Amino acid sequence: MKKRRPPRAWIGTPGLPDPAELSGPRGLIAEVLGGETTTTTATTTETANQNDTENEHQHATERDWRFFWDLLTPERQARILAVIEARLRSVTVVLDRLIDPHNTAAILRTSEGLGLARAHVVSHEAQDALAHRRVTQDAHKWLDVERHDSGAAAAHELRQQGCEVWAGHLDEKAILYTALPADRPLALLFGNEHEGPSRETLAACTGTFRIPMAGFTQSFNVSVAAGIALAQAARSRREHLQAAGDLSGPERVLLQARFTLLAAKLARRVNRGG
Repeated sequence: MKKRRPPRAWIGTPGLPDPAELSGPRGLIAEVLGGETTTTTATTTETANQNDTENEHQHATERDWRFFWDLLTPERQARILAVIEARLRSVTVVLDRLIDPHNTAAILRTSEGLGLARAHVVSHEAQDALAHRRVTQDAHKWLDVERHDSGAAAAHELRQQGCEVWAGHLDEKAILYTALPADRPLALLFGNEHEGPSRETLAACTGTFRIPMAGFTQSFNVSVAAGIALAQAARSRREHLQAAGDLSGPERVLLQARFTLLAAKLARRVNRGG
């Protein structure tokens, strides 16, 4: 039986990205982390009683991840903190009923590589959209992947959260992908490879965008189109924010805990030989 290849995240010692390439600071956030890990005291006895169990669980979880954190090498700790510093929640992607799981997996891998914090998936029929781990290289584990029943439902939910949703679609009103707004939260929606977004989904979106074609080919593969548009959106958003990421202090602490526990889990898998 062929031995499973260990995750690439634990092969070698990856270097930190160049700060200039992300249009924002990449400094470590020890001050923020130190100030956000304390538990706020309840203001009333009733609230304190209700939160006793939750606080005990929270402290236990914090002890767990901080134990593993201390076991990581300084280089790995720096890498995790740098990734958290560059995480964007205000740019996301919606994958609406993509037929080829390889496309879904490739877009999730691209999204994580660009520093996006979350992605939204509407599965095509009953298939597992995260099936092709060999393509994602475990990238989906570092993302918040949210499932939705339909593209329209995803668009409605995101717009209720204050996010504009723009669908990749060729119509008369479609704007250039370079003209997408950078001064507000943004979601880019990509529909089924053959049919594109449904009418209901398009009606639920803020608008549509297009990527110009200079050759005889009529369209890009959806994973390529997503890479082009998301890279532009992430770059523009960072330039507008004048920062590499947009997570709050508490969000960074939660992500540090999650990444630490995941890193420890992956390390144990490699030590066991796959």
